[in-house]
Amino acid sequence: MTERPMFVPTADGVRDVLDRARTRRRRRIALTAAGATAALTVGAVVAIAPGAGAGADRLHVEPASPAPTAPPTAPPSPRQTASSAPTPSHPPISTSTAVGPGSAVVRPFAPQPPADSPTPTAPAHRHSAPAPITRTTVGYDAAACDATNDVVGWCIVYTGPDSGRRKHPVHLSIELCRPQVNGDGSIHFDDTREIDLELFAPDGSVQWRAGQGVRYASPGRTVVVRAGTCLRWVSTWDTIAPDGFYAPPGDYSISYALDSSDVGTSYGGITLHLTD
Repeated sequence: MTERPMFVPTADGVRDVLDRARTRRRRRIALTAAGATAALTVGAVVAIAPGAGAGADRLHVEPASPAPTAPPTAPPSPRQTASSAPTPSHPPISTSTAVGPGSAVVRPFAPQPPADSPTPTAPAHRHSAPAPITRTTVGYDAAACDATNDVVGWCIVYTGPDSGRRKHPVHLSIELCRPQVNGDGSIHFDDTREIDLELFAPDGSVQWRAGQGVRYASPGRTVVVRAGTCLRWVSTWDTIAPDGFYAPPGDYSISYALDSSDVGTSYGGITLHLTD
């Protein structure tokens, strides 16, 4: 039979047991409080961190240990520029390009003329304007009336200019004169246009005609021309070609005649020089 030792509590032993129990409780309370404080601190850091919450892309946690010290940077080379702009990934877009010494500057974004037009500007109406004909009576000019144009007592002569400028009106005119020695004369016109005055391009196509855009009737009237006077017909060309663009510079042939069976000969050989 085994005998168990008997424990007899004393006043000092009881006091020691109570002190140790109190110490353990204080440690547990301290540990609990420290844990709660640490949790609150971490929550506050996360709450005030930039980008935290809605719209945050990433939570970055910095290590508790200090970052290693970076090695000292070598001093810049004397040839190195103090500040250099970064090289762009794409070349800049230029609004003007010089194509060579002494050449014009091309602006790719500026409005360009039509490729099939020899002129830089087209009129708003995009067609050759009407060219009405006016008739007046003027005095006889013996110097202007060439003898080679005499037709049975009549003189037909071109009295308009031999040059003109693009985009400026050109007034073309012809005259039917009655020499003084022939006395008065009368002429009957086949239609109310009375004359035929045309401009031809270098390729032979008709560029303009007096009276275009106006309706005329047939037959025409009979007009009496006094001796020593002339009938002058004038019509204006706006230098616009049939395609609606201003005609290019060049030489244009002039043809003229009367719409009359009395004097039915056509004349030509005159050139209108058109410049810019």
